[in-house]
Amino acid sequence: MNEIDTLIDRFSFVPRYFSAGFRKKLAKDIFQAKIDYNPDDYLSLSFGMASVCSVFSLALLSLSLDYLPLSILVFVLVFFSMVRYPAIRKRGMAKAVERELPNSLRMMGIELNMGLPFETSLKNVCSNSALGKELKHVLKNIENGSSVQEAFSSFYNRIDSNFARRASAQIIAAYEKGGSGETLKKLADEQESILRARLKEYHGKLTIYSLLFIAASAVFPAIFQAFVIVGSSFLSIDFSPTQALLVPILLFPLINVALFVMVRWKSP
Repeated sequence: MNEIDTLIDRFSFVPRYFSAGFRKKLAKDIFQAKIDYNPDDYLSLSFGMASVCSVFSLALLSLSLDYLPLSILVFVLVFFSMVRYPAIRKRGMAKAVERELPNSLRMMGIELNMGLPFETSLKNVCSNSALGKELKHVLKNIENGSSVQEAFSSFYNRIDSNFARRASAQIIAAYEKGGSGETLKKLADEQESILRARLKEYHGKLTIYSLLFIAASAVFPAIFQAFVIVGSSFLSIDFSPTQALLVPILLFPLINVALFVMVRWKSP
């Protein structure tokens, strides 16, 4: 039994404190994020990793109970970050698929209109990209005896994307109609328009995120240091040297990391 299995076994009691609905949603997130854990084991692992990080942070601060609130904060941040990770990962994978779908749909539509067999057209759009790997899985299922409907139903269940669901429905319809690819081309054009609009909106917000990042990197730390100096000298506010050091090297970098995650999350 390795360290991961030991953590999962030691904290196996944790999942019982979470509702069935929460575990069901986590199970779906884990499945779509392609993480090889069941929800109960993942919750136990998250709790265990958070506990280890919390104890390590306290040990790093000389085991002083004065820093217990900071240690608890580390636990909360690590635990909820790990619990949210599957949802963040699956959304990132869905966005990668959505970016590639328009070109693949257009190519399939053109080839179907040229009279190429459906399986040949599907094979031609397979690649090593995120979408290509999913389509290879679809093609493999079809070759192993699954119907086109079943194979694409499995495809959109693995992807957290309404566009993937619509694209699957149109591909199935094109297959059933025997080679008509016009609807695929129209859907590709529609999705490209949506992606361009999202990209334009994202670029507008990126300026605000950049200003917040500059403020968290330079302005806020400078204001805090000035507050420490003034508060200690004139306002009788006590800051220990360790506290004055930890806030700039821990809090503000965490804010920057949060901004990076937000920018990544909002990207189209």
